[in-house]
Amino acid sequence: MDDHPAESPAPCAAEAHLHSELARVQAELDALKVRHAQLEKRLRAREGLLKGLSQHIPGVLFKVVVPPGGEAQLHYISERAAELYELDAEATGLNWSAHYERVHPDDLPLVMKLSREVADEEGQLQHFEYRTILPKKGLRWMAGQAIAAKEGPDGSTAWYGYTQDVTEQKLYDEAVITAQTAERANHAKSEFLSRMSHELRTPLNAIIGFAQLLQMDRSSVFGDEHRRRVNLIEKAGQHLLSMLGDVLDLSRIEAGDLPLSIAAQDIDLIADDAINMVAAQARHSQIRIDTQGVGCHVYAMADRVRLRQVLVNLLSNAIKYNRAHGLVQLSARRMGSEVLIEVQDTGIGMNPDQCAQLFQPFNRLGVEQSGIEGTGIGLVIVHKLVSLMAGRIEIHSREGEGTCVRIQLPAADHEPEPTDQIPLSDGDLFARPATILYAEDNEVNVALVHQVIKLRPHWRLLVAMNGTRALDVARRSHPDLMLIDMHLGDMTGLDLAQALDAEERTREIPRVALSADAMPDRIHAARAHGFKAYLTKPLDVMALLRCLEEHLSGS
Repeated sequence: MDDHPAESPAPCAAEAHLHSELARVQAELDALKVRHAQLEKRLRAREGLLKGLSQHIPGVLFKVVVPPGGEAQLHYISERAAELYELDAEATGLNWSAHYERVHPDDLPLVMKLSREVADEEGQLQHFEYRTILPKKGLRWMAGQAIAAKEGPDGSTAWYGYTQDVTEQKLYDEAVITAQTAERANHAKSEFLSRMSHELRTPLNAIIGFAQLLQMDRSSVFGDEHRRRVNLIEKAGQHLLSMLGDVLDLSRIEAGDLPLSIAAQDIDLIADDAINMVAAQARHSQIRIDTQGVGCHVYAMADRVRLRQVLVNLLSNAIKYNRAHGLVQLSARRMGSEVLIEVQDTGIGMNPDQCAQLFQPFNRLGVEQSGIEGTGIGLVIVHKLVSLMAGRIEIHSREGEGTCVRIQLPAADHEPEPTDQIPLSDGDLFARPATILYAEDNEVNVALVHQVIKLRPHWRLLVAMNGTRALDVARRSHPDLMLIDMHLGDMTGLDLAQALDAEERTREIPRVALSADAMPDRIHAARAHGFKAYLTKPLDVMALLRCLEEHLSGS
């Protein structure tokens, strides 16, 4: 037997095993590469998201870590931080204290204290707000919120937060608060003026109304001396009413609630009206009014009533502040696209200091002790009315020589429309029987209107002293017209109007308001509730008669 050594394993089997292991490792490497690629892709996506947030969110995202007993360290802050705080990003780097130099000095202690409080109050959302002073933008308001959480084995606290510029929102909020405050103040002023108007007009209604009735009485009971005294009573009442009207007009103008009807106006006709209204004052003061400068039919775009008010005020001033036997000249002419109206006097005039203060409300320019009546707001109203009519006003004066007031208004290129007012008949209209129901809770006012209605013997007056009684009488008697006060004790005149509208039998009764409440919002509300007219107290006797005649003629 041959002696041979033992044979080793076949080389091919070991090689196969090695290849198998290599393949497995390669597969694992390939899988790792795929997972790595996926992780890189996800990481890039998250980096892109974070970069997009960092670049496009309007505020700043940040993460600050505070180690135990250490200083706050900035771990992350979004890119807009440099823009928000106007910092040099390369120079500051990740330096949390860099933005402190932008914080308003008065707010810096608060911001530094907040940094400590956020770290101490783990898990509690903290809101903050502070000011910064930036090199380019100036004072800005910053606001945001942050929350802290424990992080790391060393007990560090990380807090995450967001800060944004809220200056525009802050300014808006302040503007809203200011507007609300102004609205409340304006409402309070309107309420005060409404009460003042009502409380003053009510007694003036009796004073002026009965004075007018006494002057209209042609019986032999009163002599000339009595009539002169009654005339003085009425003039004093009218003066108080004029002062009250000026205050209310000024309030309405400043509130933007003065309705104007701008149309072509004949300046000559308005000037005639104004001159007639101041003629008695001129005669009493021995002042001559020269009107040679008017009469050529100049047409301007204006509100007829308000332009007449302007001219009456200017003519009245020219008379009041003139000298005995002085002269007032009124003229009007067209100059290109404008109409120039001038009121010139030979009065006491004004110095430059007085001229500089002309349009200050309630400033009487040092003539308070002169004995000349006035409130110091007439020229203020004139100035505002002229401006509302798209005009301009200039005043030139020299002390001791007189004053010239020039008003320029847009010229009208066509004649004014003819008036559509139809004269009332003095015959048939007055003789037509009519029943008037007067709703009024003031006995003096009732007595006054009762005396006025006596001037029309064919009219019958029914009286109701409150709203409930007025509604009951209206149902039973169905009057031809109702005269309604706005304050009836148990309800307002508007409440009564709503009650009348609710019933078919009473809704068509014409109604006219007669009230001491002369505020614009109340007048507008009355018109909206179907009132045909709104007369204010103190009543003008002839105006009341004309109003009643007009609306009874159409009932």
